[in-house]
Amino acid sequence: MKTLAKTRHWIWLFRYQPLTIRLLAAAACLLTAAAAFAAPAEADPADDSFIDALNHAGIDFGEPGNAMAVGQSICPMLSEPGGNFAAAVQRVRGGGLSPVMAKMFTTIAIQMYCPSMMANIAGGNLSGVPGVPGGPTIPGI
Repeated sequence: MKTLAKTRHWIWLFRYQPLTIRLLAAAACLLTAAAAFAAPAEADPADDSFIDALNHAGIDFGEPGNAMAVGQSICPMLSEPGGNFAAAVQRVRGGGLSPVMAKMFTTIAIQMYCPSMMANIAGGNLSGVPGVPGGPTIPGI
């Protein structure tokens, strides 16, 4: 019975408010409902695959968003003049990974985010791919 009385009280208070207050309250309710029922943003399948591959490789990468950002930055870094695998690995190592884990992270990022580079490898064009016999050599790797 108390709940019914409280509900009637709130309705009475709302009914005798100025029109602008009622419109603002209605707009706030609609925005709240729209936000609550909005569809979640779809993640990129490459991002999901990248995070899954890192997990399966046992790479502790920290925050998934940060790992995706670093992984997505690898391809542009490799395509820059003078960009190479060693520089990409060094950038990943700056995040606190060991040398072996940084190499694995970079390799997975290339596989997931650099389809043109992977297409060149599949087509037999190994020029520009570091660490492959007949390809360029990188000191320190």
